Amino acid sequence: MYKPKGIVFDMDGVLRVGNKAIPKADEIIKIMKLKNIKGMVSTNECRYTEDEIREELYDLGINIPNEWSIYTAAMAVRDFLKTRIEKNNNKKYYIGIIGETGLFTNINSLSTYDNFIITDEPPKKKLDNIELLLIIGTVNKIKITNLEKGLDWINSGAKIITTCCDTTDPASKGDFNLGMPSHILHLLKYNTKFVRQYSLGKPNPIFKTKIIEVFNNIPIKDILFVGDTLYTDIQLANESGMKSCLVLTGNTKLETIENYVIEPDIIINSIGDLKEYLN
Repeated sequence: MYKPKGIVFDMDGVLRVGNKAIPKADEIIKIMKLKNIKGMVSTNECRYTEDEIREELYDLGINIPNEWSIYTAAMAVRDFLKTRIEKNNNKKYYIGIIGETGLFTNINSLSTYDNFIITDEPPKKKLDNIELLLIIGTVNKIKITNLEKGLDWINSGAKIITTCCDTTDPASKGDFNLGMPSHILHLLKYNTKFVRQYSLGKPNPIFKTKIIEVFNNIPIKDILFVGDTLYTDIQLANESGMKSCLVLTGNTKLETIENYVIEPDIIINSIGDLKEYLN
């Protein structure tokens, strides 16, 4: 039987659903610590900071060890932008953001770069050697001001980056939110020219790069990715050379797997069933 040396967990639908912990999630983490199996959390959530996520999970009874990394879609945007502005330090980047605290906090960490400007409104004049980028993240509630801001940036020529390609995700408040980037874009496309976006959420390879960095002494084939969504979690694992494990407590039900080309290596009902792979 396959025995992982490192495990990556998606968060929503795997460790928790809404404001309830998945049964035995904390027990699995304790077993991993006891057996010295390295872990991390990889999520397309972008609304909250790492500290907020740790605190939320702790309040649900899920104690993420301090040595475990938590990597969010907001962090992926930050890392992507950091690489881009360092590579093109002769170009100025004007950044518009639609999102919540977690996204703003991560992107604001790049404000120390002279060629990186975060602003609510795009430049009114056409300036030389600049790039306009509109970052769209998940929001708790879609507001008219979000749409007006998006239209202003798009009509000014901004390129669009989204934090994920998901259409639904269990929200921390226990409901399925309707403020995903795809929903915002859907509304914007009714009022402007056709736009293309680039998603930095899973399965973007930037997540693979981070996972390899975190598990730097573990071969990729010995890393197990546990997720609830075929086209994000399982696709990322399969295309990266990791073993993939689908749990049925989130977005994917057993009968829907037949409709996808993407196949998980392992299917379990819930995270507690991982125990047999840890002994």
